[in-house]
Amino acid sequence: MPTQSMRQVMQRLEQGQVDPVYVLFGEEAYLHQEYLAILSQRLLEGAPRDFNYDVFQADSDGVVEALSLARTLPMMAARRVVALQGIHQLRKAEARQLDQYVEAPSESTALVCLSLDSEMKKMPRALQQNAVTIACNRLNGRQLRDWVGRAALRCQARMSKAAVEAFLQDQDNDLFLLSHELDKLCAYVGSDGDIEPADVHAVCYASRQQSIFALSDALGDRQIPQALRVLDQLLQQGEAPLLVFSMIVRHLRLLWSVKVLTQQRQDVGSIAKTLGLPAHVCRQLAAHSRELSIAQLQRLYQVALEADLTFKSTNKPPQAVLERLVLALCSDV
Repeated sequence: MPTQSMRQVMQRLEQGQVDPVYVLFGEEAYLHQEYLAILSQRLLEGAPRDFNYDVFQADSDGVVEALSLARTLPMMAARRVVALQGIHQLRKAEARQLDQYVEAPSESTALVCLSLDSEMKKMPRALQQNAVTIACNRLNGRQLRDWVGRAALRCQARMSKAAVEAFLQDQDNDLFLLSHELDKLCAYVGSDGDIEPADVHAVCYASRQQSIFALSDALGDRQIPQALRVLDQLLQQGEAPLLVFSMIVRHLRLLWSVKVLTQQRQDVGSIAKTLGLPAHVCRQLAAHSRELSIAQLQRLYQVALEADLTFKSTNKPPQAVLERLVLALCSDV
Protein backbone atom coordinates (compact mmCIF):
# COMPACT_ATOMS: atom_id res chain seq x y z
CA MET A 1 0.00 0.00 0.00
CA PRO A 2 1.43 3.45 -0.92
CA THR A 3 2.83 5.52 1.93
CA GLN A 4 0.57 8.37 3.04
CA SER A 5 1.24 11.63 4.84
CA MET A 6 -0.24 12.24 8.28
CA ARG A 7 -2.51 14.86 6.71
CA GLN A 8 -3.90 12.30 4.25
CA VAL A 9 -4.55 9.83 7.06
CA MET A 10 -6.38 12.47 9.10
CA GLN A 11 -8.50 13.36 6.06
CA ARG A 12 -9.48 9.71 5.74
CA LEU A 13 -10.42 9.60 9.42
CA GLU A 14 -12.53 12.76 9.08
CA GLN A 15 -14.40 10.99 6.27
CA GLY A 16 -15.02 8.02 8.57
CA GLN A 17 -12.43 5.75 6.90
CA VAL A 18 -10.76 3.93 9.79
CA ASP A 19 -8.15 1.34 8.86
CA PRO A 20 -7.41 -1.69 11.05
CA VAL A 21 -3.58 -1.45 10.84
CA TYR A 22 -1.23 1.52 10.66
CA VAL A 23 2.57 1.56 10.48
CA LEU A 24 4.71 4.51 11.56
CA PHE A 25 8.20 3.93 10.17
CA GLY A 26 11.41 5.95 9.96
CA GLU A 27 14.28 7.10 12.14
CA GLU A 28 12.57 10.15 13.69
CA ALA A 29 11.34 8.72 17.00
CA TYR A 30 9.79 12.02 18.06
CA LEU A 31 7.38 11.90 15.10
CA HIS A 32 6.44 8.36 16.10
CA GLN A 33 5.21 9.61 19.46
CA GLU A 34 3.63 12.75 18.02
CA TYR A 35 1.71 10.87 15.33
CA LEU A 36 0.72 8.09 17.72
CA ALA A 37 -0.75 10.68 20.09
CA ILE A 38 -2.68 12.35 17.24
CA LEU A 39 -3.97 9.03 15.91
CA SER A 40 -5.04 7.66 19.27
CA GLN A 41 -6.79 10.89 20.23
CA ARG A 42 -8.74 10.94 16.98
CA LEU A 43 -9.57 7.23 16.99
CA LEU A 44 -10.70 7.21 20.63
CA GLU A 45 -12.55 10.50 20.55
CA GLY A 46 -15.21 10.33 23.28
CA ALA A 47 -14.24 6.80 24.37
CA PRO A 48 -12.84 5.84 27.80
CA ARG A 49 -9.11 5.85 27.05
CA ASP A 50 -8.01 3.89 30.12
CA PHE A 51 -9.90 0.82 28.93
CA ASN A 52 -9.19 1.08 25.20
CA TYR A 53 -5.62 2.27 24.71
CA ASP A 54 -2.55 0.13 25.35
CA VAL A 55 1.12 0.31 24.34
CA PHE A 56 3.42 -2.73 24.10
CA GLN A 57 7.07 -3.35 23.23
CA ALA A 58 7.70 -5.77 20.36
CA ASP A 59 9.43 -8.53 22.32
CA SER A 60 8.11 -12.09 22.47
CA ASP A 61 5.71 -11.43 25.36
CA GLY A 62 4.69 -8.00 24.09
CA VAL A 63 3.65 -9.24 20.66
CA VAL A 64 1.52 -12.03 22.12
CA GLU A 65 -0.18 -9.66 24.58
CA ALA A 66 -0.69 -6.93 21.98
CA LEU A 67 -2.28 -9.23 19.40
CA SER A 68 -4.43 -10.94 22.03
CA LEU A 69 -5.77 -7.59 23.18
CA ALA A 70 -6.23 -6.44 19.58
CA ARG A 71 -8.62 -9.36 19.09
CA THR A 72 -10.61 -8.32 22.17
CA LEU A 73 -13.72 -6.18 21.78
CA PRO A 74 -13.42 -2.58 23.03
CA MET A 75 -15.09 -1.55 26.28
CA MET A 76 -17.89 1.01 26.01
CA ALA A 77 -16.44 2.28 22.73
CA ALA A 78 -16.57 1.73 18.99
CA ARG A 79 -12.94 0.63 18.88
CA ARG A 80 -9.75 0.20 20.83
CA VAL A 81 -6.19 1.28 19.91
CA VAL A 82 -3.22 -1.02 20.46
CA ALA A 83 0.30 0.31 19.79
CA LEU A 84 3.21 -2.07 19.20
CA GLN A 85 6.57 -0.29 19.44
CA GLY A 86 9.91 -1.48 18.07
CA ILE A 87 8.75 -3.88 15.37
CA HIS A 88 12.13 -3.38 13.63
CA GLN A 89 13.46 -5.70 16.36
CA LEU A 90 10.98 -8.52 15.68
CA ARG A 91 12.34 -12.03 15.42
CA LYS A 92 10.97 -14.36 12.73
CA ALA A 93 8.51 -16.11 15.06
CA GLU A 94 6.95 -12.83 16.22
CA ALA A 95 6.96 -11.46 12.67
CA ARG A 96 4.93 -14.48 11.54
CA GLN A 97 2.40 -13.91 14.33
CA LEU A 98 2.06 -10.28 13.30
CA ASP A 99 1.64 -11.29 9.65
CA GLN A 100 -1.15 -13.70 10.58
CA TYR A 101 -3.00 -10.99 12.49
CA VAL A 102 -2.62 -8.38 9.75
CA GLU A 103 -4.03 -10.76 7.16
CA ALA A 104 -7.24 -11.03 9.22
CA PRO A 105 -7.32 -8.03 11.60
CA SER A 106 -10.06 -7.15 14.05
CA GLU A 107 -12.36 -4.48 12.63
CA SER A 108 -12.95 -3.03 16.09
CA THR A 109 -9.24 -2.38 16.76
CA ALA A 110 -6.73 0.01 15.26
CA LEU A 111 -3.30 -1.63 15.58
CA VAL A 112 -0.51 0.95 15.29
CA CYS A 113 2.95 -0.54 14.67
CA LEU A 114 6.09 1.58 15.11
CA SER A 115 9.44 0.84 13.46
CA LEU A 116 12.73 2.76 13.32
CA ASP A 117 13.51 1.15 9.95
CA SER A 118 13.57 3.79 7.23
CA GLU A 119 12.32 1.43 4.52
CA MET A 120 9.04 -0.48 4.38
CA LYS A 121 10.64 -3.33 2.45
CA LYS A 122 12.24 -4.47 5.73
CA MET A 123 8.81 -4.94 7.34
CA PRO A 124 6.83 -8.20 7.58
CA ARG A 125 5.21 -8.98 4.24
CA ALA A 126 1.58 -8.56 5.32
CA LEU A 127 2.28 -5.09 6.71
CA GLN A 128 3.74 -3.99 3.39
CA GLN A 129 0.65 -5.17 1.55
CA ASN A 130 -2.21 -4.32 3.92
CA ALA A 131 -1.26 -1.59 6.39
CA VAL A 132 -1.62 2.16 6.03
CA THR A 133 2.00 3.37 6.21
CA ILE A 134 3.16 6.79 7.42
CA ALA A 135 6.77 7.87 7.03
CA CYS A 136 8.51 9.47 10.03
CA ASN A 137 11.77 10.58 8.45
CA ARG A 138 14.06 13.28 9.78
CA LEU A 139 12.86 16.74 8.83
CA ASN A 140 14.97 19.23 6.93
CA GLY A 141 14.55 22.54 5.18
CA ARG A 142 11.00 23.74 4.73
CA GLN A 143 9.51 20.68 6.43
CA LEU A 144 11.52 21.41 9.57
CA ARG A 145 10.64 25.11 9.54
CA ASP A 146 6.94 24.28 9.12
CA TRP A 147 7.12 21.82 12.01
CA VAL A 148 8.65 24.46 14.30
CA GLY A 149 5.87 26.91 13.41
CA ARG A 150 3.14 24.34 14.06
CA ALA A 151 4.74 23.26 17.33
CA ALA A 152 4.78 26.86 18.53
CA LEU A 153 1.10 27.26 17.64
CA ARG A 154 0.26 24.17 19.67
CA CYS A 155 1.89 25.97 22.62
CA GLN A 156 -0.38 28.96 21.88
CA ALA A 157 2.47 31.10 20.57
CA ARG A 158 3.18 32.61 17.16
CA MET A 159 6.65 32.49 15.67
CA SER A 160 7.82 34.86 12.94
CA LYS A 161 9.79 33.51 9.97
CA ALA A 162 12.86 35.35 11.20
CA ALA A 163 12.45 33.79 14.65
CA VAL A 164 12.19 30.31 13.12
CA GLU A 165 15.43 30.89 11.18
CA ALA A 166 17.18 32.21 14.30
CA PHE A 167 15.89 29.25 16.32
CA LEU A 168 17.21 26.69 13.85
CA GLN A 169 20.59 28.37 13.40
CA ASP A 170 23.34 26.00 14.58
CA GLN A 171 20.69 23.53 15.77
CA ASP A 172 20.67 19.87 14.83
CA ASN A 173 17.33 18.64 13.50
CA ASP A 174 16.67 16.58 16.62
CA LEU A 175 12.98 17.11 17.37
CA PHE A 176 13.32 16.10 21.02
CA LEU A 177 15.86 18.86 21.59
CA LEU A 178 13.91 21.38 19.50
CA SER A 179 10.67 20.61 21.33
CA HIS A 180 12.32 21.15 24.70
CA GLU A 181 13.74 24.52 23.58
CA LEU A 182 10.35 25.52 22.16
CA ASP A 183 8.69 24.79 25.50
CA LYS A 184 11.10 27.23 27.17
CA LEU A 185 10.48 29.85 24.49
CA CYS A 186 6.71 29.60 24.80
CA ALA A 187 6.89 29.88 28.58
CA TYR A 188 9.10 32.97 28.16
CA VAL A 189 6.67 34.88 25.89
CA GLY A 190 3.54 33.63 27.66
CA SER A 191 0.21 32.38 26.35
CA ASP A 192 -0.81 33.88 23.00
CA GLY A 193 2.61 35.56 22.72
CA ASP A 194 4.69 36.43 19.67
CA ILE A 195 8.18 34.95 19.37
CA GLU A 196 10.80 37.11 17.65
CA PRO A 197 14.57 36.62 17.08
CA ALA A 198 15.40 38.60 20.22
CA ASP A 199 13.39 36.12 22.30
CA VAL A 200 15.23 33.19 20.69
CA HIS A 201 18.64 34.66 21.51
CA ALA A 202 17.57 35.54 25.05
CA VAL A 203 16.25 32.08 25.88
CA CYS A 204 17.97 29.49 23.71
CA TYR A 205 21.50 30.57 22.87
CA ALA A 206 23.22 29.96 26.21
CA SER A 207 21.52 26.64 26.92
CA ARG A 208 22.16 25.51 23.35
CA GLN A 209 25.87 26.26 23.64
CA GLN A 210 26.19 24.49 26.98
CA SER A 211 23.91 21.54 26.36
CA ILE A 212 25.16 20.60 22.91
CA PHE A 213 28.78 21.68 22.71
CA ALA A 214 30.08 21.54 26.28
CA LEU A 215 28.91 18.00 26.95
CA SER A 216 29.86 16.81 23.46
CA ASP A 217 33.34 18.28 23.79
CA ALA A 218 33.87 16.69 27.19
CA LEU A 219 32.72 13.31 25.89
CA GLY A 220 34.80 13.65 22.73
CA ASP A 221 37.92 14.49 24.74
CA ARG A 222 37.10 11.75 27.28
CA GLN A 223 37.39 14.23 30.13
CA ILE A 224 35.48 12.39 32.84
CA PRO A 225 35.49 15.14 35.54
CA GLN A 226 34.40 17.80 33.02
CA ALA A 227 31.71 15.57 31.48
CA LEU A 228 30.28 14.71 34.90
CA ARG A 229 30.37 18.37 35.93
CA VAL A 230 28.47 19.50 32.81
CA LEU A 231 26.01 16.64 33.26
CA ASP A 232 25.33 17.72 36.84
CA GLN A 233 24.89 21.35 35.76
CA LEU A 234 22.36 20.37 33.11
CA LEU A 235 20.30 18.32 35.54
CA GLN A 236 20.48 21.04 38.21
CA GLN A 237 19.16 23.52 35.65
CA GLY A 238 16.12 21.34 35.16
CA GLU A 239 17.02 19.63 31.90
CA ALA A 240 15.06 16.39 31.55
CA PRO A 241 17.26 13.26 31.92
CA LEU A 242 15.84 11.75 28.72
CA LEU A 243 16.67 14.95 26.88
CA VAL A 244 20.27 14.76 28.10
CA PHE A 245 20.35 11.11 27.02
CA SER A 246 19.08 12.16 23.59
CA MET A 247 21.93 14.68 23.36
CA ILE A 248 24.49 11.98 24.15
CA VAL A 249 23.04 9.62 21.52
CA ARG A 250 23.06 12.52 19.04
CA HIS A 251 26.77 13.01 19.76
CA LEU A 252 27.45 9.34 19.00
CA ARG A 253 25.38 9.49 15.82
CA LEU A 254 27.29 12.53 14.59
CA LEU A 255 30.65 10.94 15.42
CA TRP A 256 29.70 7.88 13.41
CA SER A 257 28.42 9.96 10.47
CA VAL A 258 31.57 12.09 10.37
CA LYS A 259 33.74 8.96 10.61
CA VAL A 260 32.01 7.37 7.61
CA LEU A 261 32.06 10.56 5.53
CA THR A 262 35.73 11.10 6.34
CA GLN A 263 36.52 7.56 5.19
CA GLN A 264 34.74 8.49 1.93
CA ARG A 265 37.35 11.27 1.62
CA GLN A 266 34.89 14.14 2.06
CA ASP A 267 36.42 17.35 3.40
CA VAL A 268 35.09 19.29 6.41
CA GLY A 269 33.13 21.71 4.24
CA SER A 270 31.31 18.90 2.43
CA ILE A 271 30.61 17.08 5.69
CA ALA A 272 29.21 20.27 7.25
CA LYS A 273 26.88 20.72 4.28
CA THR A 274 25.75 17.08 4.34
CA LEU A 275 25.01 17.09 8.08
CA GLY A 276 23.71 20.67 8.25
CA LEU A 277 26.23 21.67 10.93
CA PRO A 278 28.70 24.55 11.30
CA ALA A 279 32.16 23.78 9.91
CA HIS A 280 33.90 24.29 13.27
CA VAL A 281 31.62 21.68 14.88
CA CYS A 282 32.40 19.17 12.12
CA ARG A 283 36.10 19.90 12.53
CA GLN A 284 35.91 18.98 16.22
CA LEU A 285 33.86 15.86 15.47
CA ALA A 286 36.38 14.79 12.85
CA ALA A 287 39.21 15.15 15.36
CA HIS A 288 37.31 13.11 17.94
CA SER A 289 36.25 10.45 15.42
CA ARG A 290 39.86 9.84 14.39
CA GLU A 291 40.45 8.40 17.86
CA LEU A 292 37.74 5.77 17.38
CA SER A 293 37.27 2.87 14.99
CA ILE A 294 33.90 1.85 13.58
CA ALA A 295 33.99 -1.21 15.84
CA GLN A 296 34.53 1.01 18.88
CA LEU A 297 31.63 3.25 17.84
CA GLN A 298 29.44 0.17 17.53
CA ARG A 299 30.35 -0.83 21.08
CA LEU A 300 29.57 2.70 22.32
CA TYR A 301 26.15 2.48 20.68
CA GLN A 302 25.60 -0.81 22.50
CA VAL A 303 26.44 0.92 25.79
CA ALA A 304 23.88 3.62 24.97
CA LEU A 305 21.27 0.97 24.10
CA GLU A 306 21.83 -0.72 27.47
CA ALA A 307 21.33 2.66 29.19
CA ASP A 308 18.11 3.17 27.24
CA LEU A 309 16.82 -0.22 28.39
CA THR A 310 17.76 0.65 31.98
CA PHE A 311 15.73 3.87 31.73
CA LYS A 312 12.69 1.96 30.48
CA SER A 313 12.83 -1.19 32.58
CA THR A 314 14.18 -0.21 36.02
CA ASN A 315 13.61 2.33 38.76
CA LYS A 316 17.26 3.36 38.99
CA PRO A 317 17.76 7.12 39.53
CA PRO A 318 18.11 8.79 36.09
CA GLN A 319 21.22 10.71 37.14
CA ALA A 320 22.94 7.48 38.17
CA VAL A 321 22.13 5.91 34.80
CA LEU A 322 23.51 8.93 32.95
CA GLU A 323 26.65 9.10 35.08
CA ARG A 324 27.35 5.42 34.41
CA LEU A 325 26.84 6.05 30.68
CA VAL A 326 29.24 9.02 30.72
CA LEU A 327 31.90 6.94 32.54
CA ALA A 328 31.54 4.17 29.96
CA LEU A 329 31.75 6.56 27.01
CA CYS A 330 34.82 8.32 28.40
CA SER A 331 36.67 5.10 29.20
CA ASP A 332 38.82 3.13 26.80
CA VAL A 333 36.72 0.95 24.48
